[in-house]
Amino acid sequence: MTTSLPFALRATVAALLAATGLAAHAGDFTLSGQLAHHNDVVRITFDVAAGGSDVSLFTDSWQNGLNFDPALAVWRQSGNDWTLIGQNDDVDLPSGAQGWYDSGLTLTQAAAGRYMVTLVATFNAPNGTQLSQGFSYDAEAPITIGQWTQPTADINYGDQKGGLWQLHLNGVQSVAAVPEPSTWLLMALGAAALLPAARRSRQA
Repeated sequence: MTTSLPFALRATVAALLAATGLAAHAGDFTLSGQLAHHNDVVRITFDVAAGGSDVSLFTDSWQNGLNFDPALAVWRQSGNDWTLIGQNDDVDLPSGAQGWYDSGLTLTQAAAGRYMVTLVATFNAPNGTQLSQGFSYDAEAPITIGQWTQPTADINYGDQKGGLWQLHLNGVQSVAAVPEPSTWLLMALGAAALLPAARRSRQA
């Protein structure tokens, strides 16, 4: 099951900005949210400006076993699909990260263009080099993160039960969360609810 999730406020704001065509511009972004099921896939697009800048992406999700073991994959837009250009499960991270169960990738002198990063629970790996091929847990019935025994969990320690994820993107031009269809519906309903108020304001 490949889905994206309801995000925390910062991610929601990024999605709203993207939906209105007003992408946020800065060098560094932090997004966070909750992974509900073992086969959920968080999808976030980002843009790299011309000039070949270095881009780093890393999670702060594991938090010493309080949450799940994350993995990242980075994709480059290719026509109507996305092509895999790199993936990582565990890596040494910048100072302040929580541990080696977190994930990180660096794109050196990244070409200008649009990219996507996917964040999953290990070992929900991509099925191939195209995003449309899905992920290895897609066909499985969703298991609530708190009830799932992740393959990398230490059963004696009781770790990796929470669904919190946090992703840092450094050196990018803009970021946009990719909301699930139900999130888009809620956003559309919210916008529709504001229209009568706007009309009344203009008539006053």
